[in-house]
Amino acid sequence: MWKVRLPDTGDIDDQIDTALTLKNGAKTHDLTAAERVALHLLYADYDQRLGEPDAGLQPPALVGCADALLDAYGQVQKGRRLASLRNTLLRAVMECPLCGSGDATTLDHHLPKDDYRALAINPRNLVPSCQPCNRAKGTLAALAGEGMIHAYFQDVPDVTFMRADVTYLAGSLTVVFSIEPAALDPALADRLTFQLDRLKLTEGHPDAINLFLFGQKVALRLFKGMPGERDLLRQFLIDSATTLDADLGLNHWRAALFRGLAACDAFLDDPWTYLDRPPRAMHAG
Repeated sequence: MWKVRLPDTGDIDDQIDTALTLKNGAKTHDLTAAERVALHLLYADYDQRLGEPDAGLQPPALVGCADALLDAYGQVQKGRRLASLRNTLLRAVMECPLCGSGDATTLDHHLPKDDYRALAINPRNLVPSCQPCNRAKGTLAALAGEGMIHAYFQDVPDVTFMRADVTYLAGSLTVVFSIEPAALDPALADRLTFQLDRLKLTEGHPDAINLFLFGQKVALRLFKGMPGERDLLRQFLIDSATTLDADLGLNHWRAALFRGLAACDAFLDDPWTYLDRPPRAMHAG
């Protein structure tokens, strides 16, 4: 969640030629030598700017081929000429890095393809995402240093900043996710908070929370009725959060949830009213 390993751009010329050449050999646009050089420079400039929006990423030298490159994004779809690029990017993640729970089945343009047309098939502008996150982000206008972080390029410090505040009443969980800004640069804290709010992480995760905790039910029930049950449950939740930090990376919502539950006395006093329900009857809001 939040960060994804930077993908290899691969053979840029091969990708572009494949995208712009029909199966019968006809070209939708025949790049000039100057356009090809300008496109390589654009990709390098995108990396140097860490994917931050800038007018320099809309070079006049590519105006003549920008529409063709935008149209070429259609070839990244399943079964089309650049489907292998799509498959490579999607296979690199276990889940949507934007929400940490959905299946990554789509590619989101970090910089909107309609504004940055020549970057439409740049692998490093294509971020795996689930459909709900892709829709929620939409064609968000990117401003330098603001908006969504770049899942490939953003420098995120190795500190815990994801927080889950848990309220437990009559067997029902209410979980509110937030960003703890104390250990972060204020600008980064603002971007992370914006992303969390834009993607509605709190509103979108009740079902994911229920399913995740139901999957932990067998392990948690080992402590039921044991001497010191409450303390054992708390320590299990804390230890599990640490394990999730190592397995999923810092600041995954699952680890934050476990820490929130460990700090919720009402849940520790009687988790079974919630956990012993059938999964469809569980309630997390």
